[in-house]
Amino acid sequence: MAIQLRDPVHGFVRLDQEEVKLLDTPAIQRLRRIRQLAMANLVYPGALHTRFDHSIGVAHVASQMARELELDEHEEVKLVRLAGLLHDVGHGPFSHVSEKALDTYADRSKLKGAKKAEKIHELISAQIIQNDRDIVRLLGEERCRQIVVLLSQGHGQPAMKSIVSGPLDADKQDYLLRDSLFCGVKYGVFDIHQMHRSLTIEGPKNEKQLMIKQDGIHAVEQYVLAKYYLTTNVYRHKVRLITDEMIVRAIMLGIEKDEISGLKKLYSYDGTDGFVRNYCTWDDARFLQKFCVTAKAGRCQAMLARLLHRRLLKRIFDARANEFPAEIRDRLKSLVEPDSRPLRERAEREIAKALSKLTATPIDSDEVIVNIFSIRSVRETSRNDEAGILVTGQEPKPFDQVSTLFASINEQYTDEYVEVYAPMEWSTDTDKDRLRREARKPILRLIETAFQEKAKGGKA
Repeated sequence: MAIQLRDPVHGFVRLDQEEVKLLDTPAIQRLRRIRQLAMANLVYPGALHTRFDHSIGVAHVASQMARELELDEHEEVKLVRLAGLLHDVGHGPFSHVSEKALDTYADRSKLKGAKKAEKIHELISAQIIQNDRDIVRLLGEERCRQIVVLLSQGHGQPAMKSIVSGPLDADKQDYLLRDSLFCGVKYGVFDIHQMHRSLTIEGPKNEKQLMIKQDGIHAVEQYVLAKYYLTTNVYRHKVRLITDEMIVRAIMLGIEKDEISGLKKLYSYDGTDGFVRNYCTWDDARFLQKFCVTAKAGRCQAMLARLLHRRLLKRIFDARANEFPAEIRDRLKSLVEPDSRPLRERAEREIAKALSKLTATPIDSDEVIVNIFSIRSVRETSRNDEAGILVTGQEPKPFDQVSTLFASINEQYTDEYVEVYAPMEWSTDTDKDRLRREARKPILRLIETAFQEKAKGGKA
Protein backbone atom coordinates (compact mmCIF):
# COMPACT_ATOMS: atom_id res chain seq x y z
CA MET A 1 0.00 0.00 0.00
CA ALA A 2 1.39 3.41 -1.00
CA ILE A 3 1.60 6.15 1.62
CA GLN A 4 2.27 9.87 1.69
CA LEU A 5 4.65 11.47 4.19
CA ARG A 6 4.52 15.15 5.06
CA ASP A 7 8.08 16.34 4.55
CA PRO A 8 8.96 19.81 5.95
CA VAL A 9 10.98 20.65 2.83
CA HIS A 10 9.05 19.15 -0.09
CA GLY A 11 5.52 18.82 1.27
CA PHE A 12 3.75 15.52 0.67
CA VAL A 13 6.13 12.80 -0.55
CA ARG A 14 4.58 9.65 -1.98
CA LEU A 15 6.19 6.26 -1.31
CA ASP A 16 5.05 2.98 -2.82
CA GLN A 17 4.74 -0.27 -0.87
CA GLU A 18 8.22 -1.51 -1.80
CA GLU A 19 9.82 1.79 -0.74
CA VAL A 20 7.96 1.74 2.57
CA LYS A 21 9.27 -1.77 3.25
CA LEU A 22 12.78 -0.62 2.32
CA LEU A 23 12.54 2.28 4.77
CA ASP A 24 11.47 -0.16 7.47
CA THR A 25 14.63 -2.28 7.17
CA PRO A 26 17.01 -1.95 10.15
CA ALA A 27 19.78 -0.66 7.85
CA ILE A 28 17.76 2.41 6.89
CA GLN A 29 15.98 2.86 10.22
CA ARG A 30 19.47 3.30 11.73
CA LEU A 31 19.72 6.55 9.73
CA ARG A 32 16.99 8.02 11.97
CA ARG A 33 19.62 8.01 14.71
CA ILE A 34 22.39 9.70 12.71
CA ARG A 35 22.10 13.45 12.46
CA GLN A 36 22.75 15.09 9.12
CA LEU A 37 25.08 17.76 10.54
CA ALA A 38 26.61 15.90 13.49
CA MET A 39 26.65 18.31 16.46
CA ALA A 40 25.81 21.49 14.56
CA ASN A 41 22.78 21.76 16.86
CA LEU A 42 25.18 23.18 19.47
CA VAL A 43 25.20 26.37 17.42
CA TYR A 44 22.03 25.92 15.31
CA PRO A 45 19.51 24.40 17.78
CA GLY A 46 17.14 23.34 15.01
CA ALA A 47 19.76 21.24 13.20
CA LEU A 48 18.38 17.95 14.51
CA HIS A 49 17.39 16.51 11.13
CA THR A 50 18.75 13.10 10.20
CA ARG A 51 20.16 11.07 7.34
CA PHE A 52 16.79 9.29 7.25
CA ASP A 53 14.88 12.50 6.49
CA HIS A 54 17.46 13.48 3.90
CA SER A 55 17.31 10.10 2.15
CA ILE A 56 13.56 10.43 1.65
CA GLY A 57 14.10 13.93 0.27
CA VAL A 58 16.77 12.75 -2.16
CA ALA A 59 14.49 10.01 -3.50
CA HIS A 60 11.73 12.58 -4.02
CA VAL A 61 13.98 15.10 -5.79
CA ALA A 62 15.53 12.35 -7.94
CA SER A 63 12.11 11.26 -9.16
CA GLN A 64 11.11 14.85 -9.93
CA MET A 65 14.21 15.27 -12.07
CA ALA A 66 13.73 11.90 -13.78
CA ARG A 67 10.10 12.64 -14.65
CA GLU A 68 10.98 16.09 -15.97
CA LEU A 69 13.45 14.34 -18.29
CA GLU A 70 10.73 11.82 -19.24
CA LEU A 71 12.72 8.79 -18.15
CA ASP A 72 10.97 5.44 -18.06
CA GLU A 73 8.67 5.44 -15.02
CA HIS A 74 8.80 1.71 -14.33
CA GLU A 75 12.55 1.11 -14.56
CA GLU A 76 14.61 4.32 -14.56
CA VAL A 77 12.54 6.53 -12.26
CA LYS A 78 12.19 3.63 -9.85
CA LEU A 79 15.93 2.95 -9.85
CA VAL A 80 16.96 6.55 -9.11
CA ARG A 81 14.40 6.68 -6.29
CA LEU A 82 15.81 3.51 -4.69
CA ALA A 83 19.34 4.86 -5.12
CA GLY A 84 18.23 8.04 -3.36
CA LEU A 85 16.83 6.09 -0.42
CA LEU A 86 20.03 4.02 -0.11
CA HIS A 87 22.74 6.55 -0.98
CA ASP A 88 23.64 7.34 2.67
CA VAL A 89 23.18 3.86 4.14
CA GLY A 90 26.94 3.59 4.80
CA HIS A 91 27.22 6.63 7.05
CA GLY A 92 28.58 6.07 10.53
CA PRO A 93 28.01 7.99 13.78
CA PHE A 94 28.03 11.76 13.26
CA SER A 95 27.85 11.42 9.47
CA HIS A 96 30.88 12.82 7.65
CA VAL A 97 32.94 13.01 10.84
CA SER A 98 33.19 9.21 10.75
CA GLU A 99 34.75 9.38 7.28
CA LYS A 100 37.92 10.97 8.67
CA ALA A 101 38.31 8.21 11.23
CA LEU A 102 37.59 5.48 8.68
CA ASP A 103 40.18 6.91 6.28
CA THR A 104 42.74 7.05 9.09
CA TYR A 105 42.26 3.58 10.59
CA ALA A 106 41.08 1.44 7.66
CA ASP A 107 43.34 -1.53 6.93
CA ARG A 108 43.77 -0.94 3.19
CA SER A 109 46.32 -3.76 2.96
CA LYS A 110 43.39 -6.18 3.19
CA LEU A 111 41.49 -4.52 0.33
CA LYS A 112 41.85 -5.80 -3.21
CA GLY A 113 42.49 -4.01 -6.50
CA ALA A 114 40.74 -0.70 -7.11
CA LYS A 115 39.10 -0.84 -3.68
CA LYS A 116 42.38 0.28 -2.10
CA ALA A 117 41.84 3.77 -3.57
CA GLU A 118 38.07 4.10 -3.04
CA LYS A 119 36.39 6.09 -0.29
CA ILE A 120 35.76 3.82 2.67
CA HIS A 121 32.20 4.95 3.37
CA GLU A 122 31.28 4.24 -0.27
CA LEU A 123 32.70 0.72 0.00
CA ILE A 124 30.66 0.20 3.16
CA SER A 125 27.50 1.45 1.42
CA ALA A 126 28.06 -0.96 -1.47
CA GLN A 127 28.56 -3.88 0.91
CA ILE A 128 25.42 -3.07 2.85
CA ILE A 129 23.28 -2.75 -0.29
CA GLN A 130 24.54 -6.00 -1.79
CA ASN A 131 24.80 -8.09 1.38
CA ASP A 132 22.10 -6.94 3.78
CA ARG A 133 19.60 -9.80 3.87
CA ASP A 134 16.51 -7.62 4.24
CA ILE A 135 17.50 -5.29 1.40
CA VAL A 136 18.50 -8.09 -0.99
CA ARG A 137 15.37 -10.10 -0.18
CA LEU A 138 13.19 -7.08 -0.94
CA LEU A 139 14.90 -5.69 -4.05
CA GLY A 140 16.65 -8.74 -5.50
CA GLU A 141 20.34 -9.22 -6.23
CA GLU A 142 20.26 -7.71 -9.72
CA ARG A 143 18.60 -4.47 -8.68
CA CYS A 144 20.94 -4.16 -5.71
CA ARG A 145 23.86 -4.53 -8.12
CA GLN A 146 22.38 -1.86 -10.42
CA ILE A 147 21.96 0.54 -7.51
CA VAL A 148 25.58 0.06 -6.43
CA VAL A 149 26.78 0.68 -9.99
CA LEU A 150 24.59 3.76 -10.26
CA LEU A 151 25.91 5.18 -7.00
CA SER A 152 29.55 4.48 -7.85
CA GLN A 153 30.13 4.31 -11.60
CA GLY A 154 26.90 5.37 -13.29
CA HIS A 155 24.28 3.22 -14.96
CA GLY A 156 23.00 3.30 -18.53
CA GLN A 157 22.53 6.77 -19.90
CA PRO A 158 24.56 9.60 -18.30
CA ALA A 159 21.34 11.38 -17.31
CA MET A 160 20.69 8.81 -14.58
CA LYS A 161 24.21 9.20 -13.25
CA SER A 162 23.77 13.00 -13.23
CA ILE A 163 20.60 12.70 -11.17
CA VAL A 164 22.26 10.53 -8.52
CA SER A 165 25.83 11.83 -8.61
CA GLY A 166 26.71 15.00 -10.48
CA PRO A 167 27.02 18.78 -10.14
CA LEU A 168 23.21 19.17 -9.98
CA ASP A 169 22.38 15.89 -8.28
CA ALA A 170 19.38 15.27 -6.03
CA ASP A 171 21.62 14.81 -2.98
CA LYS A 172 23.01 18.37 -3.15
CA GLN A 173 19.65 19.90 -3.97
CA ASP A 174 17.98 18.32 -0.95
CA TYR A 175 20.71 18.97 1.59
CA LEU A 176 20.96 22.65 0.64
CA LEU A 177 17.24 23.19 1.16
CA ARG A 178 17.01 20.90 4.21
CA ASP A 179 20.10 22.20 6.03
CA SER A 180 19.01 25.77 5.35
CA LEU A 181 15.53 25.15 6.78
CA PHE A 182 16.62 23.32 9.92
CA CYS A 183 19.51 25.68 10.67
CA GLY A 184 17.09 28.59 10.37
CA VAL A 185 19.07 30.41 7.68
CA LYS A 186 18.07 31.53 4.19
CA TYR A 187 21.42 30.95 2.49
CA GLY A 188 20.53 27.59 0.93
CA VAL A 189 17.34 28.63 -0.84
CA PHE A 190 17.09 28.40 -4.63
CA ASP A 191 14.30 27.89 -7.18
CA ILE A 192 14.33 24.11 -7.42
CA HIS A 193 11.18 23.93 -9.54
CA GLN A 194 12.48 26.34 -12.19
CA MET A 195 15.77 24.47 -12.28
CA HIS A 196 13.95 21.19 -12.86
CA ARG A 197 11.78 22.76 -15.60
CA SER A 198 14.94 23.78 -17.44
CA LEU A 199 16.51 20.30 -17.44
CA THR A 200 16.89 18.51 -20.75
CA ILE A 201 18.80 15.63 -22.32
CA GLU A 202 20.70 16.37 -25.50
CA GLY A 203 23.55 14.96 -27.55
CA PRO A 204 24.18 12.10 -30.00
CA LYS A 205 22.21 8.90 -29.40
CA ASN A 206 24.89 7.12 -27.38
CA GLU A 207 26.30 10.27 -25.77
CA LYS A 208 23.21 12.00 -24.44
CA GLN A 209 23.77 13.99 -21.27
CA LEU A 210 21.98 16.23 -18.82
CA MET A 211 21.94 19.93 -19.76
CA ILE A 212 20.02 23.04 -18.78
CA LYS A 213 18.10 25.34 -21.07
CA GLN A 214 18.79 29.06 -21.26
CA ASP A 215 15.83 29.86 -18.99
CA GLY A 216 17.42 27.84 -16.18
CA ILE A 217 20.65 29.83 -15.93
CA HIS A 218 19.41 32.12 -13.14
CA ALA A 219 18.11 29.15 -11.12
CA VAL A 220 21.53 27.47 -11.37
CA GLU A 221 23.20 30.75 -10.37
CA GLN A 222 20.99 30.74 -7.26
CA TYR A 223 22.00 27.13 -6.61
CA VAL A 224 25.74 27.89 -6.86
CA LEU A 225 25.41 30.90 -4.56
CA ALA A 226 23.37 28.80 -2.11
CA LYS A 227 26.21 26.24 -1.93
CA TYR A 228 28.78 28.96 -1.38
CA TYR A 229 26.88 30.84 1.32
CA LEU A 230 25.82 27.71 3.18
CA THR A 231 29.44 26.52 3.15
CA THR A 232 30.82 29.79 4.51
CA ASN A 233 28.06 30.41 7.05
CA VAL A 234 27.02 26.92 8.22
CA TYR A 235 29.44 24.16 7.21
CA ARG A 236 32.47 26.36 8.06
CA HIS A 237 30.94 28.02 11.11
CA LYS A 238 33.56 28.06 13.86
CA VAL A 239 31.47 26.01 16.32
CA ARG A 240 30.65 23.43 13.64
CA LEU A 241 34.37 23.11 12.85
CA ILE A 242 35.30 22.84 16.52
CA THR A 243 32.73 20.13 17.32
CA ASP A 244 33.73 18.06 14.28
CA GLU A 245 37.41 18.26 15.20
CA MET A 246 36.67 17.39 18.83
CA ILE A 247 34.87 14.20 17.78
CA VAL A 248 37.75 13.21 15.51
CA ARG A 249 40.26 13.92 18.29
CA ALA A 250 38.19 11.90 20.78
CA ILE A 251 38.23 8.91 18.42
CA MET A 252 41.98 9.22 17.93
CA LEU A 253 42.62 9.46 21.67
CA GLY A 254 40.32 6.53 22.36
CA ILE A 255 42.08 4.28 19.86
CA GLU A 256 45.69 5.35 20.38
CA LYS A 257 45.90 6.52 24.00
CA ASP A 258 43.05 4.76 25.81
CA GLU A 259 43.31 1.64 23.61
CA ILE A 260 39.55 1.11 23.50
CA SER A 261 39.13 -2.08 21.48
CA GLY A 262 35.48 -1.44 20.59
CA LEU A 263 36.33 1.95 19.15
CA LYS A 264 39.19 0.57 17.08
CA LYS A 265 36.94 -2.23 15.83
CA LEU A 266 34.35 0.34 14.71
CA TYR A 267 36.76 2.26 12.47
CA SER A 268 39.28 -0.38 11.32
CA TYR A 269 37.57 -1.26 8.04
CA ASP A 270 39.02 -4.41 6.47
CA GLY A 271 36.45 -5.23 3.80
CA THR A 272 34.89 -8.14 5.69
CA ASP A 273 31.18 -8.73 6.21
CA GLY A 274 31.89 -9.02 9.93
CA PHE A 275 33.09 -5.42 10.03
CA VAL A 276 29.97 -4.19 8.23
CA ARG A 277 27.62 -6.13 10.54
CA ASN A 278 29.21 -4.51 13.58
CA TYR A 279 29.31 -1.09 11.90
CA CYS A 280 25.56 -1.22 11.23
CA THR A 281 24.83 -1.49 14.95
CA TRP A 282 26.27 1.98 15.65
CA ASP A 283 24.63 5.39 15.62
CA ASP A 284 25.11 8.77 17.34
CA ALA A 285 23.29 7.84 20.55
CA ARG A 286 24.99 4.48 21.06
CA PHE A 287 28.40 6.04 20.37
CA LEU A 288 27.94 8.69 23.08
CA GLN A 289 26.42 6.21 25.51
CA LYS A 290 29.21 3.65 25.09
CA PHE A 291 32.24 5.93 24.88
CA CYS A 292 31.12 8.79 27.13
CA VAL A 293 28.11 8.30 29.41
CA THR A 294 28.95 4.79 30.68
CA ALA A 295 32.65 4.76 29.79
CA LYS A 296 35.53 4.68 32.24
CA ALA A 297 37.38 7.95 32.73
CA GLY A 298 39.92 8.49 29.99
CA ARG A 299 41.05 10.93 27.33
CA CYS A 300 38.34 9.95 24.86
CA GLN A 301 35.63 10.08 27.53
CA ALA A 302 36.81 13.50 28.72
CA MET A 303 36.72 15.01 25.23
CA LEU A 304 33.26 13.59 24.50
CA ALA A 305 32.01 14.84 27.89
CA ARG A 306 33.08 18.32 26.85
CA LEU A 307 30.88 17.98 23.78
CA LEU A 308 27.97 16.46 25.66
CA HIS A 309 27.90 19.34 28.16
CA ARG A 310 28.90 22.00 25.60
CA ARG A 311 32.20 22.85 27.24
CA LEU A 312 33.75 23.33 23.85
CA LEU A 313 37.33 24.12 22.99
CA LYS A 314 37.73 27.77 22.06
CA ARG A 315 39.18 29.24 18.89
CA ILE A 316 42.25 30.96 20.25
CA PHE A 317 43.84 31.66 16.86
CA ASP A 318 42.75 32.06 13.26
CA ALA A 319 44.60 33.31 10.22
CA ARG A 320 44.44 33.26 6.45
CA ALA A 321 47.25 31.63 4.55
CA ASN A 322 48.33 34.98 3.12
CA GLU A 323 49.40 36.06 6.61
CA PHE A 324 52.27 33.56 6.45
CA PRO A 325 55.49 33.94 4.44
CA ALA A 326 55.18 32.79 0.82
CA GLU A 327 57.36 29.69 1.25
CA ILE A 328 55.15 28.51 4.13
CA ARG A 329 51.86 29.51 2.54
CA ASP A 330 52.30 27.01 -0.29
CA ARG A 331 52.85 24.15 2.15
CA LEU A 332 50.02 24.85 4.58
CA LYS A 333 47.59 22.56 2.80
CA SER A 334 49.96 19.62 3.29
CA LEU A 335 49.44 19.82 7.05
CA VAL A 336 46.12 18.00 6.69
CA GLU A 337 47.76 15.02 4.93
CA PRO A 338 48.27 11.86 7.02
CA ASP A 339 52.05 11.91 6.64
CA SER A 340 52.14 15.43 8.12
CA ARG A 341 50.53 14.31 11.35
CA PRO A 342 53.83 14.22 13.35
CA LEU A 343 54.47 17.81 12.27
CA ARG A 344 50.97 18.87 13.30
CA GLU A 345 51.30 17.11 16.67
CA ARG A 346 54.61 18.82 17.33
CA ALA A 347 53.03 22.18 16.56
CA GLU A 348 50.19 21.33 18.97
CA ARG A 349 52.67 20.42 21.72
CA GLU A 350 54.58 23.67 21.30
CA ILE A 351 51.37 25.71 21.18
CA ALA A 352 50.16 23.99 24.38
CA LYS A 353 53.42 25.02 26.11
CA ALA A 354 53.05 28.60 24.92
CA LEU A 355 49.42 28.80 26.06
CA SER A 356 50.30 27.23 29.42
CA LYS A 357 52.90 29.92 29.94
CA LEU A 358 50.53 32.66 28.80
CA THR A 359 47.69 31.61 31.11
CA ALA A 360 49.77 30.16 33.96
CA THR A 361 47.56 27.06 33.65
CA PRO A 362 48.68 23.59 32.48
CA ILE A 363 47.21 22.83 29.04
CA ASP A 364 47.31 19.30 27.64
CA SER A 365 48.47 19.15 24.02
CA ASP A 366 45.85 16.44 23.37
CA GLU A 367 43.29 19.21 23.82
CA VAL A 368 44.99 21.57 21.39
CA ILE A 369 43.89 21.14 17.78
CA VAL A 370 45.41 22.75 14.69
CA ASN A 371 42.81 22.77 11.93
CA ILE A 372 43.45 23.76 8.33
CA PHE A 373 40.63 24.10 5.83
CA SER A 374 39.87 25.91 2.60
CA ILE A 375 36.99 27.95 1.22
CA ARG A 376 36.80 28.42 -2.52
CA SER A 377 35.53 31.71 -3.91
CA VAL A 378 32.12 31.61 -5.56
CA ARG A 379 33.78 32.00 -8.97
CA GLU A 380 36.17 29.15 -8.27
CA THR A 381 33.25 27.03 -7.10
CA SER A 382 31.36 27.63 -10.34
CA ARG A 383 34.45 26.86 -12.44
CA ASN A 384 35.03 23.53 -10.70
CA ASP A 385 31.93 21.95 -9.20
CA GLU A 386 29.61 23.24 -11.92
CA ALA A 387 32.09 22.91 -14.79
CA GLY A 388 30.25 19.81 -16.01
CA ILE A 389 26.94 21.65 -16.45
CA LEU A 390 26.31 22.42 -20.10
CA VAL A 391 23.85 25.05 -21.31
CA THR A 392 21.94 24.29 -24.51
CA GLY A 393 22.42 26.36 -27.63
CA GLN A 394 23.67 26.09 -31.17
CA GLU A 395 26.81 24.76 -29.52
CA PRO A 396 26.47 23.69 -25.84
CA LYS A 397 28.75 25.70 -23.53
CA PRO A 398 29.85 25.27 -19.90
CA PHE A 399 27.62 27.07 -17.42
CA ASP A 400 30.34 29.38 -16.05
CA GLN A 401 31.01 30.70 -19.57
CA VAL A 402 27.35 31.50 -20.20
CA SER A 403 26.43 32.97 -16.81
CA THR A 404 26.74 36.77 -16.92
CA LEU A 405 26.74 36.84 -13.11
CA PHE A 406 29.82 34.68 -12.70
CA ALA A 407 31.53 36.26 -15.69
CA SER A 408 31.39 39.57 -13.77
CA ILE A 409 33.06 38.11 -10.67
CA ASN A 410 36.84 38.37 -10.90
CA GLU A 411 37.92 36.49 -7.76
CA GLN A 412 39.43 33.16 -8.74
CA TYR A 413 41.13 31.80 -5.67
CA THR A 414 40.88 29.32 -2.86
CA ASP A 415 41.53 30.72 0.59
CA GLU A 416 43.32 28.52 3.10
CA TYR A 417 42.59 29.07 6.78
CA VAL A 418 44.54 27.99 9.86
CA GLU A 419 42.76 27.80 13.21
CA VAL A 420 43.81 26.62 16.65
CA TYR A 421 41.34 25.31 19.23
CA ALA A 422 42.28 24.96 22.89
CA PRO A 423 40.65 24.53 26.35
CA MET A 424 40.70 28.25 27.10
CA GLU A 425 38.42 29.99 29.56
CA TRP A 426 37.34 33.63 29.57
CA SER A 427 34.50 35.44 31.26
CA THR A 428 34.26 38.59 29.16
CA ASP A 429 34.83 39.64 25.57
CA THR A 430 37.65 41.85 26.84
CA ASP A 431 39.42 38.81 28.31
CA LYS A 432 38.86 36.85 25.11
CA ASP A 433 40.27 39.62 22.93
CA ARG A 434 43.28 40.04 25.21
CA LEU A 435 44.11 36.32 25.25
CA ARG A 436 43.68 35.97 21.50
CA ARG A 437 45.84 39.02 20.90
CA GLU A 438 48.60 37.83 23.23
CA ALA A 439 48.53 34.31 21.79
CA ARG A 440 48.60 35.38 18.16
CA LYS A 441 52.30 36.14 17.67
CA PRO A 442 53.62 33.07 19.53
CA ILE A 443 51.30 30.75 17.60
CA LEU A 444 52.18 32.34 14.24
CA ARG A 445 55.87 31.95 15.06
CA LEU A 446 55.49 28.32 16.17
CA ILE A 447 53.63 27.32 12.99
CA GLU A 448 56.19 29.12 10.83
CA THR A 449 59.06 27.43 12.68
CA ALA A 450 57.50 23.99 12.24
CA PHE A 451 57.24 24.45 8.49
CA GLN A 452 60.72 25.91 8.16
CA GLU A 453 62.16 22.87 9.95
CA LYS A 454 60.17 20.56 7.69
CA ALA A 455 61.54 22.36 4.63
CA LYS A 456 65.08 21.83 5.95
CA GLY A 457 64.37 18.14 6.43
CA GLY A 458 64.21 18.30 10.20
CA LYS A 459 62.30 15.69 12.14
CA ALA A 460 58.89 16.57 13.48
